[in-house]
Amino acid sequence: MSRLIVILVFLILSVWCGLLAIHHPGFLLIVYQPWMVQMPLWFALIVFLVVFGLFYFVIDSLDRMGFLWFRLKNWLNIRRKQQSYSKTQRGLASLIEGRYKKSERLLIAGVNQSIDPLINYLSAARAAEAQGAIDRRDQYIQKAYAVAPKANLAIGLTQAELQIDNHQLEQAVATLTHLLQLAPSHARVLQLLEKVYVRLGDWKNLQILLPRLRKAKIITEKEFETFEKNIYCEIFHAASDKRLSDVRLIWNDVPRYLKKQPDVVYAYVAQLFKHAPVTGSETTKEIEALIRKTLKTHWHPELVRIYGKLNVTDANHRMVIVNTWLAKYGQHSELLFILGNDCVRLQLWGKAKDYFTRSLAQGGNAETSLAYGRLLESLGESGEAMEKYREGLVI
Repeated sequence: MSRLIVILVFLILSVWCGLLAIHHPGFLLIVYQPWMVQMPLWFALIVFLVVFGLFYFVIDSLDRMGFLWFRLKNWLNIRRKQQSYSKTQRGLASLIEGRYKKSERLLIAGVNQSIDPLINYLSAARAAEAQGAIDRRDQYIQKAYAVAPKANLAIGLTQAELQIDNHQLEQAVATLTHLLQLAPSHARVLQLLEKVYVRLGDWKNLQILLPRLRKAKIITEKEFETFEKNIYCEIFHAASDKRLSDVRLIWNDVPRYLKKQPDVVYAYVAQLFKHAPVTGSETTKEIEALIRKTLKTHWHPELVRIYGKLNVTDANHRMVIVNTWLAKYGQHSELLFILGNDCVRLQLWGKAKDYFTRSLAQGGNAETSLAYGRLLESLGESGEAMEKYREGLVI
């Protein structure tokens, strides 16, 4: 209904305009020397509307063409990025799958059109490392620094990890030390440094690093104590060629609470024992005192073995002490072996045989079999002695 009303109104207006033009035709005169144009007003109006329509059509067409060109460029750009993403994604997938040569090729092919080429270069460096191409790996790392200078922490961590994988431990230490200056509490940097120091056996620097590991909550307080204990044990093991005075200086640096740890005491005592034959009774007394103090509260078979090898003057006194440990810690083969040896020194043959037999029953070892065989041979029991020797060889 409304459309019909609009049409009727339009027709009425058209008729009215036509009648108006007939009764009052009017003229439009345009003068531009030497030309003069005269036309009816209604014709001039029609010409104006036609020209305006053409002008609007041209402007609209240009606008549409500009929009279409914009859409085309946008589509090409998106397509180019999608192709780049596709190469990068395929390269990363190949890296995970272990197809390193293909991965490196795809990742580098996607660099120029990638929004973030850093990922491409770092992943390509990993692929090159896996192929043993160290020069190409380093080139990719340098290019990563060039395209993303603010990402030096991420790049440096990748570089350090690759250096560790390639056993370039000294270079890795240099890289990580630089990163530690940039980020003193960064967990990953500290973890990698700890890993490298352990592999290098650099116990001093690892010891310096420990408080940072604890502060960054990478290790707990209990783990810190275990770490520190193991570090001092390794320091003592590495001191085999050092002088006795140097070994004692290390012991003086050990924290008080660690001097009660049986493993640390054993590591120190083992070094002292190497110097005991040269330095005489003073070192032997120190060893004996440390072992007895430690074994009051902790069982440690290696300390017992060293105690049994000490050149003590009073075998009876040692037997009393060992029997005390036997009552406290039970029938350990190490204790029974010491008692058997001391009985041999005191010419208590029957008791010596009993202790050796009980020691072997707790856990056979070549040393006990050899000592028992020697005793039996000295007593004229050659057949049984040969049997013990054979048992020792089998063990």
